[in-house]
Amino acid sequence: MPRPCSTRPSRRSAASWPEAVARGRPVIKLYQFPPVFGRNISPFTLKLETWLKLAGLPYRVVAIRNPSQGPKGKLPFIEDEDGTFVADSSLIIEHLSRTRGIDLDAGLDPTRRAQALALQRLFEDHLYFIGVWSRWLDPEGWQSFGPAVFHGIPPPVRQLVAAFVRRRVRGELRAQGLGRHSQAELYAMGQADLAAIATLLGDQPFFCGERPSTIDAVAYGFLANLVLVPIETELKRSAEAFPNLVAWTEAAERRFA
Repeated sequence: MPRPCSTRPSRRSAASWPEAVARGRPVIKLYQFPPVFGRNISPFTLKLETWLKLAGLPYRVVAIRNPSQGPKGKLPFIEDEDGTFVADSSLIIEHLSRTRGIDLDAGLDPTRRAQALALQRLFEDHLYFIGVWSRWLDPEGWQSFGPAVFHGIPPPVRQLVAAFVRRRVRGELRAQGLGRHSQAELYAMGQADLAAIATLLGDQPFFCGERPSTIDAVAYGFLANLVLVPIETELKRSAEAFPNLVAWTEAAERRFA
């Protein structure tokens, strides 16, 4: 079992979020996709929103549909209290940690920090793309994902827009590399990723032991979008085959949502 570690709690109280917004004080504006299935279905934006909650930083969600409105043409991005725009979930976390003097990973030793970074890369730079395939290009996943995402577009245009976006996603996945594999090969890779994640988690309440850290925000963003979203795919069934991942995700939903 991974060696437990501890993290120091944030110096800011989560109770200040609604108070700050209600009183009209400057807060961080978090730009992200509108909810689908009543949820935040972007792993990266859910990761960032969870981190903001763990850090106790007041924020307000601004829902937008077009990622090109952001500084780097993707979501999420933020407008900080001083008007500074920052894009990319990890760079946003670095910016807010530096400017607020917050380190959710303060209790991690160098080995644990390295392990957390490696696990983050597994989620964000490998499993993520298999998840994209499962939603956009697997016919089973698309059957529920497509109508939910494009339901607001009038029917005569909906099919054209959806087909255009799917072609673009297919091209991006092929350029990235994973899109050159068969679906069976992709899902075998995804199952191996999930097995590694389940092994690293073991029976711990959090990925670094007894207190949540940044990697828990990352893991929740991705696992909630597999286990808790009503998109049935082979990748979701692979995740559900690991009882500790399902139990952890359901517990994280109660803690973080």
